Amino acid sequence: MINLIVIMTIFAMPDSYLLRTAEALEQVQEDIPIMVQAGEMVAKRITTGGKLYAGGNPALVSEVTGRAGGLMLITNLPEKVNTETDAVLFFADTEHPVPQNASVPGGCWVIFGADQPISGTITFLIKDYGISPTLTMAIYAWMLTGELISACTRLGKMPVLYESIGLYGGIPRIQKYHANNIFWHDKHEVPPIPPGVLAKDYAIRISSMLRRCEANHRKDFDTVGAWVAEAKKAGKNLIMYSMGHLFPDEIRKTAIGTLFRSEVWNAGFTYLPEPKDTYNPGDVIIHIGYQHPPRNMLERAKSAGAKAVYVAPYMDRDFPTGNDTIWIDPMWPFADACVPIPGYDIPALPASGVVNSAIAWEIYRTSCIHIEKSSQ
Repeated sequence: MINLIVIMTIFAMPDSYLLRTAEALEQVQEDIPIMVQAGEMVAKRITTGGKLYAGGNPALVSEVTGRAGGLMLITNLPEKVNTETDAVLFFADTEHPVPQNASVPGGCWVIFGADQPISGTITFLIKDYGISPTLTMAIYAWMLTGELISACTRLGKMPVLYESIGLYGGIPRIQKYHANNIFWHDKHEVPPIPPGVLAKDYAIRISSMLRRCEANHRKDFDTVGAWVAEAKKAGKNLIMYSMGHLFPDEIRKTAIGTLFRSEVWNAGFTYLPEPKDTYNPGDVIIHIGYQHPPRNMLERAKSAGAKAVYVAPYMDRDFPTGNDTIWIDPMWPFADACVPIPGYDIPALPASGVVNSAIAWEIYRTSCIHIEKSSQ
C-alpha cells in the first residue's frame, strides 16, 4: 500500500478559540480527498465482514465510540487484529505511541497525531492550528467518519448509527441494534453518497455554530473571564464540571485543569449524583454540559452568592444571563448529531464534543487574559 500523509499546515490564527476552531475546520477541508481515500480503504474491509477498531488516546477513543450520529460497529482496539480483514483508527500521543503492528504489510490503519509518517498507513501529522491536539484529531476523525459512511453507501450498505440517549429513541435504538449485534441495516433507502459531501457538510455546520456562538456570546466570555480573574485574586474556588467522551480529559489533562478544578458531572443524567461541593460567595462554578441546564447547581450557586456559567442548547428560564449567571448557547441541535443523510432516519456526526471543547478553551483563554490584566 502507498503511504499517504496529511500534514496539517500552519495558518494565521485569530485570538478567539471559537474562531480558531472554525478556521481550522475550514482549512481541514483541503484534506477531504485523503479522507475519501481512507474511508474507501476502511469501507472495503468492514462491508465484507471486517471489524473496525479505535485505539490510542482514551478520550478520543471514547469520542468516536458510542456517540450520537456515530458508528455502532466501532469498538475498542483489542490486543490482536486480523491484518487481512480488520481496520483501525489510532489516536497517537506521547502516552499512546503507534503500535509496531500498524506497519505490518496488508494492514489497514488510519493514524491521527503521529509525529512522523508511519509506513503502510494513512497518517495525519499534527501541526499547529492554534487549538488543542485532541480537538484537532476529533475534527479529523468525525470528518473521516462521514467519508467512511459515504463509502459504505457507495458499496450498497448503510451502517447503523447511534441516536443521542437524550432523545426518546436513543436507548431503544441501542437495544434494537447494538444489543443484538446488528450493525448494518438489512434494508435502507439511503442512496450512494458522493465523495466529500458529508465531511464538508460537517465542517461547514460546525464552523457556523462556532461563529454564531462567538457573535452571540463575545461579551459573555469576557464577563466570565473577569469573574474568574476576580475570584482567583480573592482565593475563591474555580470549578469546571464536565463529562462525556472528550471530557473530562479535555479539561483535567490540559492547561484548563491548571486553572479550574475539574470535576466529573453532567446534568440531565439521573444516574449521576449531584455534586457535593460547597459553594461560597465569589466562587465561579462552570458546567460544560450536554442537553440539559444544571438547574440544581444554578440554584445552589445563586443561594450561596457564587457566580455560575452553564453551556447547554437551551436556557433555564429561571436562570437567564444576569449579574450572577451566564448561559452560553453552543448552537448545536438538541439531537447533537447534525448532518442529515437523505433517506436515513437520524442525522450523522455529533457536534457537541468539538463545540464544547472550543467553548471550554475560550473560557480558559479569556480568563487568562483577565488574570494577567489584574496582576499588572
